Amino acid sequence: MEKPQPNYKRDGIFIVSLILFVILLELATGTDDSVSMQSIPKPKALQATDQYLKFALPDGWKASSNASPMTTHSFDATGGAFVTVIPLPAAVAGTTDIVNLWRQQVGLGEIGPEEAAKAAKAITISGQPGSLYDFTGETPVEGQAKPPRIVTASTTLGQVTWFFKLSGSADAIEAQLENFTQFLTVLAFQSGASTIDFQSLMQEAQRASQAAPPPPPPSAPAVSKPTWTVPGSWEEKAPTSMRLGNFTAGAGQAEITVMTFPGEVGGLLANVNRWRGQSGLPPVDEAGLTEVAEQINISGTPATLVEAVGENTASFSVFHPVGNATWFYKISGPSEAVTPENAAFRAFLESIQFPK
Repeated sequence: MEKPQPNYKRDGIFIVSLILFVILLELATGTDDSVSMQSIPKPKALQATDQYLKFALPDGWKASSNASPMTTHSFDATGGAFVTVIPLPAAVAGTTDIVNLWRQQVGLGEIGPEEAAKAAKAITISGQPGSLYDFTGETPVEGQAKPPRIVTASTTLGQVTWFFKLSGSADAIEAQLENFTQFLTVLAFQSGASTIDFQSLMQEAQRASQAAPPPPPPSAPAVSKPTWTVPGSWEEKAPTSMRLGNFTAGAGQAEITVMTFPGEVGGLLANVNRWRGQSGLPPVDEAGLTEVAEQINISGTPATLVEAVGENTASFSVFHPVGNATWFYKISGPSEAVTPENAAFRAFLESIQFPK
């Protein structure tokens, strides 16, 4: 869903939220699939050492001046690719929420735990077993010829999981895959890599964010979480790191979610076609949007409601830009469970109120 920017500097915000919810997350199961690590160039001499890593920078890589607060290392690669290194508590590793975060950053929809587990490929990082995820979007972002792509590798040392993320346009990522693999192969973990004080690290990240917050556009002020009224027939579930609102309906078969992401998150057309694809419906072009989308108001601001009802699967989804973020309200599941909830879903939308 999310419209990725080439530098992906907003990752720190997501990661801070994930840490706060880490005790609620569960480990996903592994996979026996593997990724070839052959044809690796001869490793260079290690060029940098700190308390966490020794590493060699491939040709064309340089330290980034636009790193997000939670990264321990950030690099700009040639062609517009961007590399970040982020440690997290081990309980975050492999969870469906974090996998869906990467998918949404390239404009793909959510997947369940089983699909997330299948998406993990086995690799080796600095002699340690790890997992690799590779997701490519379907629609290029503005200014790029190819869709966005994210390749993330992770490995766990004690209670710490290290994430190595390569992001950018698909063509830039393809050109850097060999360098990325080499980087993972020759790096060496230091003693501090398995004993990170996450509380201090997060406090430092929060101080850095407060010291130099990215200025929002004048017409895009920060927006607080809205309030809403839950229909009596819905069952409320505990929120997660990504689902600010989390409900079920239709005997638990239909899922209702409320989520928000920075920016335009891929734009309306890309999201409409993603929702239609999930319901087995064909895509539309800009001209066809008026036939499948309905303009509504939520809390006095314009939004777009999209009904994607397929033979077996259906969804009612809302694309709602507010300030410098986009809110998504969605009910999805089997068509026979979703379509009877149309009136309740619309009543829920009408009840949403943002703070003045």
